[in-house]
This record gives sequence, C-alpha cells and structure tokens, in this order.
Amino acid sequence: MLYRPTRSFSLASLSLASFVFVACWAPVTRAQEAKSPQKDAQEANDAGAPEKDPNPGQSDLDEATVARIDAQSEKEMETVAALLESALKKGLDEENSSFAKQMLGSVLLQQSQRYAAAMMQARGRQQVELRDKALAALEEAVSNDPTLVEAYLMLARLNLLPGGNREAVAEATSKAIELLKDDPVEQSAALVLRALTQQDNDKKMADLNAAAEADPNNIEAFQARAALLLQLNDVESAIADLEKVLLKDPTNQAVAGAAVQKLVDLNRVDEAMGLITKMLAAKPSEGMYRMRAILYRSEQKFDEALSDLNKAIAIQPKDPMTLLQRAELALDRDDVKSAKADFRAALQAAPQIINAEATIALRSRIALQENRLADAINDAQLLLDNRPGDMFRRLRLATLYSLDKRPRKAIDIYTTVLQEDPKNAAVLRSRGDALLSVGDHSAAIDDYEKAIKELGETDADADPRTRAEAAGINNNLAWVLATSPNESVRDGKKAQKYAEQAAKLSDYTEAHILSTLAAAYAENGKFEDAVKWSKKAVELGQKEDHEQIEQLEAELKSYEEKKPWREKQETEENAVPILSAEDLIDT
Repeated sequence: MLYRPTRSFSLASLSLASFVFVACWAPVTRAQEAKSPQKDAQEANDAGAPEKDPNPGQSDLDEATVARIDAQSEKEMETVAALLESALKKGLDEENSSFAKQMLGSVLLQQSQRYAAAMMQARGRQQVELRDKALAALEEAVSNDPTLVEAYLMLARLNLLPGGNREAVAEATSKAIELLKDDPVEQSAALVLRALTQQDNDKKMADLNAAAEADPNNIEAFQARAALLLQLNDVESAIADLEKVLLKDPTNQAVAGAAVQKLVDLNRVDEAMGLITKMLAAKPSEGMYRMRAILYRSEQKFDEALSDLNKAIAIQPKDPMTLLQRAELALDRDDVKSAKADFRAALQAAPQIINAEATIALRSRIALQENRLADAINDAQLLLDNRPGDMFRRLRLATLYSLDKRPRKAIDIYTTVLQEDPKNAAVLRSRGDALLSVGDHSAAIDDYEKAIKELGETDADADPRTRAEAAGINNNLAWVLATSPNESVRDGKKAQKYAEQAAKLSDYTEAHILSTLAAAYAENGKFEDAVKWSKKAVELGQKEDHEQIEQLEAELKSYEEKKPWREKQETEENAVPILSAEDLIDT
C-alpha cells in the first residue's frame, strides 16, 4: 500500500527550480565563464521548466485513504468512492492506480451489501430498484478489482432472484470458481451455485460431482445431486447421496420427502418406509412420524399409522398438521367423534387454518360421515372454486350431488369433464350410473358400452383396482340390459355376456353382481340358473348384512315363480335448496 504525504520534505522531492536557486549562490567557475550567451540562455530555460508530476491524482487518493478509515454512512462511502474515481481520472502511476482500484472495489462491494440488506426489507418496485443498484455497484466493483470473489458470488445470488440474468450467474460463478482454486470449501459452494443455472443435465452433474469432491462435507452438493439423480430416475445413487445428507442432518424433511415421494411414485413403498425408519432411528421427529403414517394409511395399516401420529403429537402436542392427519385417519376408521375432536384441537392451536384447503376438505368429509350432505357439498364447492380445473374436485362434487339425490347436477359436471376427456372410462361409468338413476336407460347403456371399450380386455392378471372397475361397469350394463322396463333396450344375450364377465372378474364373491347374473339368466328364460345364483346372492347378502337384502330375497322369489325382474330405478330429484356457506353447521 503506497501513501505519500503531500507536505513532506526530502531531497528527492525538490524540483529542478530549487536546484537552480541553490546554484545561484555558488561561485562561478572558469568553465561557466567560457560559455556563450546563447548556451547560457538555453540552459537557463531548461533549468526553469517544471518536472511533469507522475501522480496528479495523488492528493485525492491520499484524502480518500484517510476518509476510508472512518467511513460508515452511505454518504461517507459515496465520498470515498468519488475521491477514488477522481484520483484515477486525474492519473496515478501503476502502483497507486492498482491500490486505488482495489480500494474502490472494496467500497463498491460494501455499498452493494447495504443495498442488498435494504432490499430484503423493501417491497415491489423499490425492491427491484435496490437490487439494480446493488448489481450496478457489484459490476463496477469487479471491473476495478477482478479478484473480488465475494462480489462475484453476490452477483450470482442476486441474479438468481426472479427477473435476474441466468447467464450472468454462470459468468460470475465461473470467475469465482477459478479464483477459489486454493479454497476447496468455498469453491464447492460456488460450484453448487453454478449448477443451479445449468440447463444441460450433464453439465449440472459435472458441477455437482466437482462440488462433492472438493468438499465432502457440503450437504447442499449432495442434496442437489440427489435431486438431479431422482429426476433422472437413478434412485439407488440418489438414496446413497440422501443418506449422506441425513447422516449429517437427520431432521432434513425436505430431502427425505423428495426421496420418499419418488420411491412411492415408483411403487417402492417398502424402501420409502425403510428410509424413514432409518431417519427415525438417527433422530426421532414429528415430521418423519407423520410421513411414515401417510405411507401406512396408503397401505390400509391404520393401527400402525395411528401409532406414528400419536408419537408425532407426543413430540409436538399442538401441531395442526398432525392433528388434521389424525382426524383424517379417524374418519378412515369410522371414528367421527375422534375426528371432530382433533379437528377442533387443530383449529384451536392455529385458528388461521380455518380457510386452508386441507381444513375445508376434512370438514367436508366429516359432514359426509354425519350425512350432512348440503354442508359437504358447500365445502366441496369451495374447494372447486379455488381450483376450477381440478379433476378430482369436480368429480367429488358430482359424487356428492348423486348421494344427495341431485343426479342431474352430477350429470352436468360429468358431461363437462367428458367434453375435455371423452375417453375417461371411470367418468363414463359414473355418468351412466347417474343417467340410469333418472331413467334414461338408453343413454346409460351407451355410456357403459363406451367405458368398457376404453378399458379394453380385462382379465385375472389385471391389478385389483382395474378388475374392480371393469367388474362394476360390466355389472351395471348387464343389469339395465336385463331388468329395464323398456323393452326396446333390453337384450338378454348381451346381459348374460356382461354379467358372466362381471362375476368372473369379482371371483363370484359379490352379492349384487351374482344378483345381476341371476337377472340375466331369468331374462333369457333360464330360471334354474337364475334361482341358483340368486340363492348364492342372498346367502352372501345375509353374511355381509347387505343393505339390499330384502330386494335380493324378492328377486329370488320372482325367479322361483319364473318371472324375470324389472326395475325402472328412477330417482326423484331433491328439490331442497342448498344453504350458503355462511349457514354451514359448526363441525
């Protein structure tokens, strides 16, 4: 660092004019006497010419150096910066110029840090303006001092914010990475930062590999690499990285959640369960117990799920998320009383969740369990209003309309869904059921046949859910073909075909499906077969305490009398107005 006081006195600081002044007092030699008048005049002129100052900006530099020591406020920092810029503009020698630029870079970095700190407290346009000021200061800082690593990293982070320049991030982090070659820990962090902006997965992976190698303790490097590996479906490698993260940070639920979700998506629930169990062994946490409870619920292991939720609540007794999940589980177990108790406890712990979607969905389920269909419909409509395009919410509302004996409202919803997705077998089946309930048998048959066509061939090797869906559609189609009072739509041959398929797909274990098989045989005049399967339907119904046991017995009596069964199945539309959301019953 070079600093020259302007008022110091030394021989080296004397000008040529001073030497001339001193020489005037010395004796004149004979050699000097011999000089010509012209030569004397030339020498006199040369001696009187001032020496060119190599540091005209020295005074400003000296003042900036002193001012920098105590500068604290933004105005003081601006004064220092202005003095340094003035010094550089006036001119400095190489050494002083290098020093001035280094100091100016430091001052500009400090200014940018002030802008960035203020930006975090600002909002809207002011926040954007402060970020732009910080970026401008940083760019000027590195132009003056290209070795300012901290400025490059700050440039990258600010450009990662919405509206930033991703190319600037890559450029700044690349320079920082080069400057940090002797500091592997900091270089590792910079490599992770650059990886965030890489569009090419190979380049991103190369940066993350280098980051992990440079600093084996960089959790962010392993976490980011695990996320990329999951995206690339390399689950085994991802789990290996996640285990390194979780070994250092057992409570990192974001990491575990991503891994668990990926394993679940790949139908590897046992591995997901194992990962959570490993985390819980390292350090129990309410989040991990809650996550494992969700997996247990998905496998219908309600006792295990309840045990985990109880442990989670023991750790965090007033955690609203856990209380809501335990309420959901209680409804799965038909325990409405416990569900309502947890629901109220969650609201008491966090009243602000009253309008959260999870809260509204749970409230709707409780209303449905208590047969308060109008309340359930109101909440379902609230959820749909929040996300009008959500398929699940649209279909749930339609189902509730059907349960509340408002099939025409359900048909309207199903029709709009099918306009967007005309090959959706499940929705075709649901609309067919609703059409059947309003007595439009011909349209119902059309929907059922389309649904069966979309499902395609379904056999014993299909997954249970697909088999159940196919069995249900075949059964309903067979029923209307065998029992419709409308002779123009009845078709005994088709009815028998679809009924036999439904019975086969359900392994001859469903009372209502065996009832349909009997009706199809009766329609074809095969009353012995009709009586045989009708008796089995009644037997199963009695064992299961079937809600339609009386009708099953009436069907059997009809077949014994050699009479086919007829059923119009027309629902009377519920005309009672649905109350507004403000009139909901307090759950």
